Parts: sequence; C-alpha cells; structure tokens
Amino acid sequence: MSIRIIAEAGVNHNGSIHIAKKLVDVASEAKADYIKFQTFKAKRVMTRNADKAEYQKNFTDKDESQFETIKI
Repeated sequence: MSIRIIAEAGVNHNGSIHIAKKLVDVASEAKADYIKFQTFKAKRVMTRNADKAEYQKNFTDKDESQFETIKI
C-alpha cells in the first residue's frame, strides 16, 4: 500500500487562476501528490444578507456584505 498526500487548497484561490497556480507550486514543493480545489457560486449557497464570519470582518471591507466579499 502506498500513501498519497492530498493538499487542500479549498477556495483559497479566490477565483484567481494566478493564485491557484501558486497554490499548486507550493503543494508541489511540499511533495503533495494531488491538490484539491473547491469552487462555488455565491448566489447558490448563501443569502445576500448573511452575516460575515469574524475572520471576514477582520480582513475585508467593513462596508461590503459577505455575499459581495466572496462572490466570484
């Protein structure tokens, strides 16, 4: 049995192919065998008036809604 390492990039690419490629490079440098990305459409998974999470409040524009912050 061989062990495989899967790097979890999640949605940290923010919809940017440039950032996604950097994440692949970092995963490769860390000797990951695979990398897992996630994508979604904000309008399908959240309401427009959803509250921001604490980390979003700390690192995003305070006048921007959560929907506006994460929509791609």
